[in-house]
Amino acid sequence: MNDGNKGENIVLIGFMGCGKTSVTKDLAKRLNLDFIDMDEEIEKAEGKTVSEIFRDHGEAYFRDLETAYLKSLDGLKNKIISTGGGVILRNENIEMLKNVGVVVFLQADVAHILKNIKDDQKRPLLQAEEDLEGKISRMLEIREPLYLSTANVIIQTSGKPIKNIVDEILAIL
Repeated sequence: MNDGNKGENIVLIGFMGCGKTSVTKDLAKRLNLDFIDMDEEIEKAEGKTVSEIFRDHGEAYFRDLETAYLKSLDGLKNKIISTGGGVILRNENIEMLKNVGVVVFLQADVAHILKNIKDDQKRPLLQAEEDLEGKISRMLEIREPLYLSTANVIIQTSGKPIKNIVDEILAIL
């Protein structure tokens, strides 16, 4: 958090199941900072889960909510922010993320992601998907370059305990 022009926030990005929520909470606790989970905040504002928002209004509507929420973070200081996995799908979001704080990409391989989400019914883009591994691979092909180009820091999370991931982030920042 030495880079003063980044606003002293830490923003975590990455694919679903890479550990963003767990890392965010542990990092916030260890730094004694508040955290924001964008998906949770959007759910509160809408009175619906992310899955219900996708089902009732579609992905584009949800992405609009993400963009609006990101705009509301302007001027925020000293927070740990966890984003949704698809936040990087819009160029305007990428620019806002870079301006909000130091962006940390939690990178995970397909096997790690699959292990973490295979029984999670709250993943709207993966529901009713028979070839889950194939779907994750296809989505990562599109998203990985966007995560990489957005991030200031890249942390590999596959097979690592949350504590070790947080230790790595703290060592770099």
